[in-house]
Amino acid sequence: MNVKSIVLLLAVLSIGSMSIASQAFADHHGEAEYMVMPIDISTDSDTYDHDSTIEISGHVSTIRSGAAVAIVVSGPMGIASVDQVNVDSNGDFSATVETGSSLMKYDGEYKIKATYGDKSINDTVIVTLEGGITVGSMSGDDDHHEAEHHEAYDLTDDVRTSITGGSVESVTAGNNSVVIAIHNAEDGGELTLTVASDVLAPFDDGTYFVLVDGEESDDASQSGNMVTIPFDAGVESVEVIGTHVIPEFGTITALILVVAIVSIIAITAKSRLSIMPKL
Repeated sequence: MNVKSIVLLLAVLSIGSMSIASQAFADHHGEAEYMVMPIDISTDSDTYDHDSTIEISGHVSTIRSGAAVAIVVSGPMGIASVDQVNVDSNGDFSATVETGSSLMKYDGEYKIKATYGDKSINDTVIVTLEGGITVGSMSGDDDHHEAEHHEAYDLTDDVRTSITGGSVESVTAGNNSVVIAIHNAEDGGELTLTVASDVLAPFDDGTYFVLVDGEESDDASQSGNMVTIPFDAGVESVEVIGTHVIPEFGTITALILVVAIVSIIAITAKSRLSIMPKL
């Protein structure tokens, strides 16, 4: 084989190698460009007032039998809304959030997070609310503290807790949640609580959503109705969220309701006797 033949052969091999490399790059680039997200959500707008309905729509790439989409809305003052929706046969889902809620009366950014089955399968969208109360204003703070006062039902006797690395200061009912205030968490530790379903109803898949100082916990684990939450030093609160707190008004209010009903029956009976004609 002469020199010209060798040079020609090398040129042909080089061109072929470049073509194969280009095709491989194109295939890889195409896969990245059209990579399917496990879950995707969007809203019909990015700005709302405090008398609107946020329309949420989304899609999951792989449908999991029995799994639902948990949608948590958090704002300047913490959790504002919790919901759970099912996906249809196409993997689509939708939900609505009313901004007229008392928990969404503050202006600012609200994070809408959708989680599907596994905590790692999630997507987030941010919306802005305008025309309401500015966080930090006197009236807003007063209203917030007043709301906290009315919602702080004591659940100490209803929820069993154990803790290392700190102490449990209080266990109260929040908005669809159980809130545990932690004191003296100087070195971090672990909180374990047992939540009976007749105290806090879980989501449809039997799980709870956990926040540590207002942020979603990726380390929390659950076995039945027992939830274990590791926490870092300086943590002040843990919130376990379900669909709703069942003893919303506590034992005392229930007793008051019973007394009221008995009183009404007694008064009604007495009134009937007073209007009966004498024989």
